[in-house]
Order: sequence, then structure tokens, then C-alpha cells
Amino acid sequence: MGKSGSSILPLHFGHPPPYLFKRMVTLGGVLSSLIIEKFGTHTLIEKISDPFWFHSLSLAIGFDWNSSGTTTTTMGALKEYFLKNPGEVVVLGGKGEKMSALSEEMRALVNSGTVSDQYALSLKAKAKSIARVDQNLLQDGFDLYMQFIISDYKGRWSIVQQGMNGMERMARRYHWIYDKSTDLLNDSRNGLSAEKIEPRVLDLSTARSEENRRSMVEIAAERTDNLVNRFGYGGQRTLDNFNLDRKILDLNVRVNWKKLRSVYEYSPENFTQLISIPGVGKSTIRAISYLAEIVYGDAPSYADPVKFSFALGGKDGIPKPVNYADYDRCIEFYNEVLGNLKHENRDLDLIAKNLSRISYLKTSHSS
Repeated sequence: MGKSGSSILPLHFGHPPPYLFKRMVTLGGVLSSLIIEKFGTHTLIEKISDPFWFHSLSLAIGFDWNSSGTTTTTMGALKEYFLKNPGEVVVLGGKGEKMSALSEEMRALVNSGTVSDQYALSLKAKAKSIARVDQNLLQDGFDLYMQFIISDYKGRWSIVQQGMNGMERMARRYHWIYDKSTDLLNDSRNGLSAEKIEPRVLDLSTARSEENRRSMVEIAAERTDNLVNRFGYGGQRTLDNFNLDRKILDLNVRVNWKKLRSVYEYSPENFTQLISIPGVGKSTIRAISYLAEIVYGDAPSYADPVKFSFALGGKDGIPKPVNYADYDRCIEFYNEVLGNLKHENRDLDLIAKNLSRISYLKTSHSS
């Protein structure tokens, strides 16, 4: 698996005003189309998989600098743009019900002849596996409630999904990108942009947990009655109550032995099969990881796997209110650049390139 990463954002509710979202759809779509026209679909997909670039795009088109809605609004704007302007890429998925409607959207693509049934099934399976990794294997206190896919129909895609921590009123965003590898484990994430590092995390998706994962499979193959006799009476330790600094064990814990018995009956041969067993979620995976550490001494990773820029202001007025006159001028300018590119007239493209160079030189000189 290639690059991915995540960002942590305050949990905000509500929607951007229609007059702003309409412009976000246009400007975000035009900028994306420019990238496709100049560098190809693979470049846009790679950029979407970079959490820092993605956040910069969201801020550039006018959304809140640190809102959880950054993900929904930016991906939703791109989805609407490419629905109205079908071409080389498509955006699928969304939040809540739209996330669960992913299968229907893929079926529509197959029925339209845009993609093959095999490609749709493969992408759907990959998206489901990636959701399982961020939901169950990285136990960071955030539960997934959103998943977007951007794909170019050629086997290249990026997945952006977001989890919510209702207690802390925070959201965390995860990014994934296509790769020839089918391995979704072993440090797939490329970066983490966060307000803080979570102190109590079980991360079974990193290479540092490889031995623990192997031991989990061995635990799953051991008769549950044997485990009950060894750990079912008296106290036992868990990662939930494990103080990493002082090595303190809280012995007041319980294990769902009935669930572990059902895991044993499935007889998983590897870790992928283990986490794919129906009904095996966070608590079961955590329990098996605990027992594996106790029996074999192979501890998992407890480490939490953590820029922005403004162009036209933000809808919450930070650092300044959105200047809609400038916004419309930017849309007009980049629409002209895109139109000229399509007609192989590079004059405006050179102007845009020189503007970015001048901006870079001024920034470098002042810093």
C-alpha cells in the first residue's frame, strides 16, 4: 500500500452557505481539472491522498481552517463537480447514508459501461478492507462515519475517510492510495497532522505489531477452554488499563470467552482471515491482542501514528471573511487557463506558472 495519512479536526456541525458551496464546487473542480490536464489523473489522485495538500485545497477554496466539515465539503464539492462534468475521474461515497450507498454508485458505473464489474468489485472490496483497518486495527478512539473514493477507472484511486470521537468532539481523517501491493498493514500511513497525539492507542496496522499479529493467530487456534483455565479466573491485564510509563496493571477486566470460542471454531489461518470473521470487531481484536502479549510476550504498538494555507478567507471569518469578488475573479482566471490548455494555447498557463514562481520567491526571500 502506498501513501496515506490523517488529520485531526474539531467536530463542527452545519453546512457552508449555498453561495459559498456553489463557488467551492466550481473552483475546486477547475483546479482539479487543471491538474489532470497538465499532469494526468494519477497526480490528482496522489495529491488527494496527501492529508496536508488536501487540507490546503480545502482552505484555498474557502472552508474553515480546522473544521471536521473540511472533508465532507471538499470531497462533496469535487463529487458534485465531476458529476456535472463527467470525464476521467469519478468521486464516490460520502457521509452516513451516502457512505453505505457506495455499492449502488458502483453498480451504476458498471451499468453505464464506465467500468467493468470486476473493477467495481475489486475497488469495493479494497474500500471495505481499508475501512476495517482504520476502524478496528487502529483503535485510536475514533469511529468511522465517512468514506470517499476518487478513481480514474484505470486501477488508480485514493480513499479519504473520517472518524469521529464524540466524547472529545474531534474528527480524524485518514488517506489511502492505490498500489500494486495488496498489503494494507505495516505502516501504510504516510503522515499524521493532529492537534494532539492520543495517549491510549492500539495500532495493529503497523510493522511494529507484526509479532503480536502472528501471536494473535496462534491464540485464535488454541482451544478456548485452555485459555479460560489460564486466564479466566482472577485478574489479568489489558491494554485499556495499562500504564506505559509505570507498568501498572489493572486486574479488574473481563474477556468475552463466548466470542473467542466462535473465533476458534472458524480456524483462521492468517491475520487477514482472523479480522475478517463476521462479528469480530474492536473489542474482540483487542482481547486477542492482549492474550497474545501475555502468552507470547509480543507487544503491539501503542503509539499514535500527527499546515495549512489561506487564499480567499474562510467561512468562519478566519483569518478573514471570504472575499467573493476575488473568489469569482479566481474562478474566471483559472477557467480561462483550463480552456486555453485544452486548445493548446499555453500563454495563460505560463502566466499562472510564473505567478506561482513569484509567490515562491517572495516567500523564500521573506523566510
